[in-house]
Amino acid sequence: MMNEVVIITGGTKGLGCASVKKWLAEGWNVATCARDEADLALLESEMNSAYLMTQALDASDANAVHGFVERVMSRWSRVDVLINNASVLGPRTMIEEYPEDGWREVMEINVNGAFYFAKAVLPHMLEARSGVIINLSSGAAVAGKPRWGAYAASKFALEGFTQVLRSEVLDRGIRVHAFDPGAMQTHMRAAAYPDEDPKQHPTPEMIARVLFDIAAIYEPTMGRLVAGEYL
Repeated sequence: MMNEVVIITGGTKGLGCASVKKWLAEGWNVATCARDEADLALLESEMNSAYLMTQALDASDANAVHGFVERVMSRWSRVDVLINNASVLGPRTMIEEYPEDGWREVMEINVNGAFYFAKAVLPHMLEARSGVIINLSSGAAVAGKPRWGAYAASKFALEGFTQVLRSEVLDRGIRVHAFDPGAMQTHMRAAAYPDEDPKQHPTPEMIARVLFDIAAIYEPTMGRLVAGEYL
């Protein structure tokens, strides 16, 4: 068994779940979290692995995030890779109609959650002078389009956060990337594009293989990475 440790947020659905399974199959210790305890219980039952650690938490809760990372450190004494995958789509509506509570939820999870996790793992990665942080972005961060509201704004913010963090730690042994997985066969994609044929897109498992290679094998020099360029 390898000693390497990865934290994957939002690990019970879509790309997060596929990534948990991929990293376990590659022999890594995997820590994952999600808001739904029942989903985590199903994942644990399916994987039945001593190398999987789960916890129910909300990524927008800074104290819970830091506590989770300390649990990981207590168990394995290291964090080699952080995949900030936890994300919510939010309402697909015009800005003048956008609910304020929905806006706050999207920004809290998609942006603040990534910040909380990065801040929690950074001291350990900086001490080791080694680590990889990958923030899951989106094509919605390339150009603003109608009815993408808080989701697009959150991904634009996440791209900016990635650039700032990358500039701060690149010369201290830590790689930071924004990763755009592109269209996938996921429930979130189906919610955003209900009239689309999902079979025209890659599966989360296909994208998880790309994500693993970028994090654990390749060392790309670019900060923003697009899955389609690796498929």
